[in-house]
Amino acid sequence: MNMVEWWTRSELMPGEHDGCAASRMWRSACYALEVPDAQQLWDRIAKESPPDSLWHSLRNCVAYQAGVWQNLLIKGVGDVTQPGPFKMALVLRHTPTDVAVELMAEMLKENPEAVDLTNYVVTLLTDDVSSCGGCLARAEIESSSSGSDSTSSEDSEPAVPQRDLQIFGDLELAVLSASREEYDAHAKLVRAEYSKLTQKNYVELRIKILNQLIQVPKLYQSPELECFEALARENIDREILTLREHLLTGQHD
Repeated sequence: MNMVEWWTRSELMPGEHDGCAASRMWRSACYALEVPDAQQLWDRIAKESPPDSLWHSLRNCVAYQAGVWQNLLIKGVGDVTQPGPFKMALVLRHTPTDVAVELMAEMLKENPEAVDLTNYVVTLLTDDVSSCGGCLARAEIESSSSGSDSTSSEDSEPAVPQRDLQIFGDLELAVLSASREEYDAHAKLVRAEYSKLTQKNYVELRIKILNQLIQVPKLYQSPELECFEALARENIDREILTLREHLLTGQHD
């Protein structure tokens, strides 16, 4: 799956790296939510977000997920119920927790009428269905909107439809089904995130995580991404074999 064409267009915002779709997504989301000072908010996100030398960065992780979703839309997949807030959640997913919480609180303060759309974003970021770890803490993000009338009864409509939650979570795992070249590049960036670990410790931890992942009966929950399943498992199996070889040979790269 080649997603380069979509996110290497010109028309970049200040602070956006060439080849990054994250700010374009942010701009679209802010327009949908009628958020003022979108550029100022983006500057904070870009400043506080991880560097491009790591996987969970705006350019790498967020832009990749954006490309996957855009390709599916081009192929005729139906969009989510709230495209703008959905894109905002994709960006905030990999924004430092404290920054994301502050941004959500500020946006709600500036536009109290957008509480339903804000709840949509919060639910995507905190619901177990779409949560894959390393993201916003439920208690922290929920506390940011505790001053609003965002609570709902059990009989009320859910803030986010189940399909949207499933797609959001599946996009987090979309890179597992990437081409061999893209997957290997992703694996190297993940390794960089754990640079403080020795190679042996990292390999053992990574194998453990991948083994747990491969035992999940169904990686992708939405019908739209279930076609990624076979290739994802193939990539995971291949990485496990490579890592085991590293342990046997004592490789340090």
